[in-house]
Amino acid sequence: MACSLTFTAPALYAAEAAIPASVLETLKKQKLNIDDLGIWVQAVDSNKPLLTHLPDEVFNPASVMKLVTSVVALDVLGSNYQWPTQVYADALPVNGVIHGNLYIKGSGDPWFRSEDLWDLVRQIHDLGIKQITGKLVLDNSYFDPGPADPSEFDGHPERVYNALPQALLLDNRATRVLIAPPDQAGKGPIVKAWPPNQNLTVNNDIKLNKGNCSGKNNQPAIAVLNADSNTPTLNITGTISTECQPDQYYLVAGNANDAFYSAFAHLFAQQGGKIDGSWSEGLVPKSAVYLVQHNSENLTQYLYLQNKWSNNLMARQIFLTIGAELEGAPGTLLKSKMAINGWLKRQGFNWPGFDIENGSGLSRKDRISPREMGQLLRYAWDSPTMPELMASLPIAGIDGTMRKRMKGEAARGMIHLKTGTLRDVRAGAGYILTESGRRYVVVILQNEPNVQNGGGSRVQDAILDWLYTNG
Repeated sequence: MACSLTFTAPALYAAEAAIPASVLETLKKQKLNIDDLGIWVQAVDSNKPLLTHLPDEVFNPASVMKLVTSVVALDVLGSNYQWPTQVYADALPVNGVIHGNLYIKGSGDPWFRSEDLWDLVRQIHDLGIKQITGKLVLDNSYFDPGPADPSEFDGHPERVYNALPQALLLDNRATRVLIAPPDQAGKGPIVKAWPPNQNLTVNNDIKLNKGNCSGKNNQPAIAVLNADSNTPTLNITGTISTECQPDQYYLVAGNANDAFYSAFAHLFAQQGGKIDGSWSEGLVPKSAVYLVQHNSENLTQYLYLQNKWSNNLMARQIFLTIGAELEGAPGTLLKSKMAINGWLKRQGFNWPGFDIENGSGLSRKDRISPREMGQLLRYAWDSPTMPELMASLPIAGIDGTMRKRMKGEAARGMIHLKTGTLRDVRAGAGYILTESGRRYVVVILQNEPNVQNGGGSRVQDAILDWLYTNG
């Protein structure tokens, strides 16, 4: 007896949906314009989008542009790429003394911390080196990012998101300010800055209060004067309670090379070492002898930090590294743009409106369309480094820049979304696992006056809620 079977294929090519009523209602409530909103929604197992709006209009994506930097970096550098920081000397030590200069050469490590510098100093100490008769020469030649003004974007050079890239950087170029109540024998609040830079002036005028550590009892304020000069000043004012816990604040204040030298000299002295000279910026001579090096964490670990918390300087360092590796050192903004445009061409992407300035999204020049960002995320989904990219994205209601969003909703934990915010820009792009068990690429780009003040996030959440239920 013959048996006939009927098979129904999944609806991979369903008709495109109209803008959901809930989204239109949210736009109206937030007084936002649908003509300033770009959308691209596409299942990862489909060749056609489920929902689009203005798919080929170019938008400023803010920090969502970090996805381009991330995907290209994973593809061309590799998930295990590491940045070495190397130490050389004019000559090998004699009886613990280096007669001449010590050189530290950076390769653009996006997250070289004080702990990493301590590791380098420990290795130098383990070689028996106790004295350097010359200077500390800092080699930043792997990057040539060109002249830039850290106050150009918004007039706040002291804010860490405005920090400028450099091949050899310590602590993301930030000065850490510790503010704490005194111990039992103390008279006033404690203020300490790291690195202990002799060119940094710290004026401690903070007042000590009693009572709960809240409200007016805990309002320290830090003003940075001459933040981008070689002689910055920190004015610490406001109040702190005796019941407050120590707290730390991060600002950009002063010359990055000053900070590096100050930290090195301090840590070297703690190991019993002495450096006779100061610092200079220069090249490692060909005659120099190699001593030790510190290898960074791999790219995968760094993308987690970069994308979860939208670290601009890390993205700028990785962007310049792409240019240096593909087009040759020194890394420049132009070489990095050339490298990324070449990568797009090799993938067969035709992105006529695309423009990327520095890889971080901290730019008024960046442009990308919803379709283009959707293509990038579809490509990434099929790539072997998809798990590394996915793990780097903020999770709705869980962590990163999405930790406070959608906490009480069914879609909590089901959305991996890179967010972006600038004045008049709100954006989000990533992946969502819907109630049906299907995975979608989702891109939402908004450029409209004041869209960053809460309204844009509510529109995004309305789209994500609808997609979670209906996708």
